[in-house]
Amino acid sequence: MNATEVSSAEIQAWAENKMGKQRLPLPTRPKSKDPEFTYPEDSSKLVSIEIGQWMSKFTAWLTYTMSLLGRITSELVLVEDEYSFEINSFASEVLADLPGKPTIKVIEAEVLKQHDELGPLRERRLKLMTVKKTLESRVKIYEHGYSAMSRELSRKEMEAKTQ
Repeated sequence: MNATEVSSAEIQAWAENKMGKQRLPLPTRPKSKDPEFTYPEDSSKLVSIEIGQWMSKFTAWLTYTMSLLGRITSELVLVEDEYSFEINSFASEVLADLPGKPTIKVIEAEVLKQHDELGPLRERRLKLMTVKKTLESRVKIYEHGYSAMSRELSRKEMEAKTQ
C-alpha cells in the first residue's frame, strides 16, 4: 500500500472495532433537564446527602465528558496526521520561493495560501481542537467540583466526630 493511500476513515473504523472487542462500556449522557447548573455558593450549608448528590452528579458528568474527550482526541489524531502530511507534501514547493530559513509556521501559512483545497481540512482540525479544549476545561470543572464536595464531606465528618 502506498503511504498516500492510507484512509483515515478505515483507521477510525478499525480503532472503533478494536475498542469494541475490549467490551469496555461507555457511559451514557447523564439525565439532566438543564444544560447548566448553579453551583452552591456555600457548600458548608449543604447536608451530607446533598453533598453526596453533588458528588454523584460530578462523577456522572466527568465520566461522560471523559468518554467524549477520548472520541474527539482519537478523531483529532487522524485529522492532525492528515493535515501535517498535506502541509509537508506541499512544503517543498513553497520553500524555493521563501527567502532565508523560514519557520514552520511561515511555511504552513504559505502552503495554505497557495492551496485552497486544504481549507476544509484546516477548518475541521480547528473545530476538533476547539472541542477538545472545551472538553478538557469541563473535565477540570467536574474534577474540581467533585474534590470540593469531597473535602466538604470530610470536613463535616471530622466536625461530627469532634462534637
